[in-house]
Amino acid sequence: MSKDAQHPLTELISIATKAGIGLLPGGGLLTASYEAVQLLTRQAAAQMERRSEQRYQEFIESVFAGEITPEVTEHLTADDYTALLSGCMADMENEKAKYYGRLAASIGAGLVQGSSRRFLIITLSQISEHQLQMLRKSYVATHFGLKPTQGYGQADPVKVLNLNSPVQKHEYNELVSKSMYFDGRLTELAQMLVRACFTAQELEPSAVGHVAWFQKYIDIIFDSNEVALVTSLISAFSCDAIRCSNRSITIIDRPALAHFASPRVMIVGSESPPDYLPALKARLRNNDVLFVCLHDHVSHIKSHYPESTILTVVGWSTPQITDEVVNHIKAVNGL
Repeated sequence: MSKDAQHPLTELISIATKAGIGLLPGGGLLTASYEAVQLLTRQAAAQMERRSEQRYQEFIESVFAGEITPEVTEHLTADDYTALLSGCMADMENEKAKYYGRLAASIGAGLVQGSSRRFLIITLSQISEHQLQMLRKSYVATHFGLKPTQGYGQADPVKVLNLNSPVQKHEYNELVSKSMYFDGRLTELAQMLVRACFTAQELEPSAVGHVAWFQKYIDIIFDSNEVALVTSLISAFSCDAIRCSNRSITIIDRPALAHFASPRVMIVGSESPPDYLPALKARLRNNDVLFVCLHDHVSHIKSHYPESTILTVVGWSTPQITDEVVNHIKAVNGL
């Protein structure tokens, strides 16, 4: 293990021991000669220098990541560069070095312009790495319909932060005071900072431990009282971040308010051959319906829907039917 990979205190204790400096059980100095203290001071200074070099290297690597070359950094002034580098080297958090570099690259590429440049440089130096991650999470919640822990709505940009402790609430209030949030939403300046500091991959829902809802709804239609099956389908689709609507065949002619995926799910539970197929066909295309037949009506359905998929599930359990339907819909939609 390299010296820089060791905990700083562990390294200093090792140096002190080799220098013959007596240590108290808690790590404090007990006895030390002048020469030993000088040695420890020099080693501590060297340790800080190594860490500064590492931080500077990460800053530079982040500036030139993504094929950002000096020729295309015309927008990055000497003052901007100096402010970013100074902020990076003075920051108490090593983790932020790459973000200073990325902001420099974004300014150089012209993605952050005008007075926003200096404002974002100052803001980055004043917020913690954890606060920057808060902004990132809110950004993802703003641009993706994130599935909440409960219910079928979308995760709120602030609620998604789970501000449970006084410290977290203080951190959020600080961001509000810095114009990063307004009225419970990220400001455009905050979004600009996030885009400058994070890659597109880092701004995907999975990158912040969340799942986005599938953009379309699954339309579940039924012709009889199949509450258990409908409920099971809705629950199973929800687990895969897919929302559903459900409606009786008797109201199929009403305008749909959601954007539905294809195919629709038609649960045929009636024992007699369904007589509503002509009306259904007037509303839905041939290949837009997945028929789930609890009784054998294949030939009758084929006469009206020759191109549709028909699942005959006579005698199947509700979990078996649910798995088959969910897997079919996901496969068709590439999920």
